[in-house]
Amino acid sequence: MIFCFSACGNTALVADRLAKILGERVVMINSSTEDSFDLRSHRRVIWAFPVYSWGIPMEVRHFMKNVRLRTDGNVPHFMVSTCGDDVGLTARMWRSLMKKRGWSAKSAHTVIMPNTYVTLPGFDTDSHDIAEEKLLKMPARTAEIAHAIKCCSPVDSVVRGRFAWLKTRIIYPLFMRFLTSPKPFHVADSCTGCGKCSKVCPMGNIMLENLKPEWGNRCTMCLACYHHCPHKSVEYGKRTRGKGQYTAPKGI
Repeated sequence: MIFCFSACGNTALVADRLAKILGERVVMINSSTEDSFDLRSHRRVIWAFPVYSWGIPMEVRHFMKNVRLRTDGNVPHFMVSTCGDDVGLTARMWRSLMKKRGWSAKSAHTVIMPNTYVTLPGFDTDSHDIAEEKLLKMPARTAEIAHAIKCCSPVDSVVRGRFAWLKTRIIYPLFMRFLTSPKPFHVADSCTGCGKCSKVCPMGNIMLENLKPEWGNRCTMCLACYHHCPHKSVEYGKRTRGKGQYTAPKGI
């Protein structure tokens, strides 16, 4: 079983490839995901998610803490995270959550994918060439991870990056506390009320009022609404002005 959280499509792309190689089923984590699963016929559990500010997305953490899994014996769990550059101590955070649930954390892996985070100064999407280069490397990297998982390897293969402790232990909690409010979201006059932002929100957090989106309080800062808007009308305060958009291509 692969539990997958994906907003702009990077992690879904990786999860789908893993599922084909390993013969697994993908369950997307969103506002309507079940809270109980019978996994007695499954040999493994894979957690696939993007890294947010060098840590695990809030919704994924919530799901891990609350989902009920019925298994036969000590089924191994694996982490596969996508990131633009590095993940800090995300693997350690994941292992801590696994330990609290009494689950067996076998190994953690990362896949470098195009950047999607745009809500802080200095952060933007990758150039076309860099994004293409990352996407071209993804199939081989995913195959490596699939082999490691199939062999039940206990060896992590993650890109922690520099200042990992600072990024995950200091920046991540500050980000979660002060930089995840949906209040700055609004739309420009170019908004046509098409409702795409509402449809792609994995949390069901966006409602249309008089053909204009309104954001609720259950936001995980995935930025799906921003990146999928066909008119680039979704803005986050002034922080996204002049920034790029990205959604993962289909069929790689």
